Amino acid sequence: MSSYWSLFPDFDHNEHAPLQEEFARLAEQNNWDGDDDRSKAIRRIQWGRCFRLEFNKHYGEDASSLAGWQALCKEVRLQNIPESVEECKRALKGRVWVNIVDLVDCRRTGQKVKRHKTEEALRRYTKSTEKIFPKREAKENGFLTALLITL
Repeated sequence: MSSYWSLFPDFDHNEHAPLQEEFARLAEQNNWDGDDDRSKAIRRIQWGRCFRLEFNKHYGEDASSLAGWQALCKEVRLQNIPESVEECKRALKGRVWVNIVDLVDCRRTGQKVKRHKTEEALRRYTKSTEKIFPKREAKENGFLTALLITL
């Protein structure tokens, strides 16, 4: 799998910077940051593609992989790592509140992912930081479905 960033050879990508910041720099460089409908559409499509490829790079895309689910459980600091895919899903869904953009950033920056106490706290944080990933895109990755909330 090639990197999203390799599609833009003239972009000086910092793989340790937060994803949203790097994407904003790329959008500016490629003139996707305008207020017109065309720029907004391109930016939305490219953000979805960027995030999906970056998530897959760090966590994989095989939602039947026990190792992938267990890695995700470790990343969000569950006390007891479940022994099956279904147990991992149950342990995460509705019990762990993390922003999925922050989840990718923890791999990029080396910082621990921020856990929120409630779904509402996560919702407020997500809206205030605009760290939003398109729900339709996220549903295509089985790992992400366990962490999705409605804004």
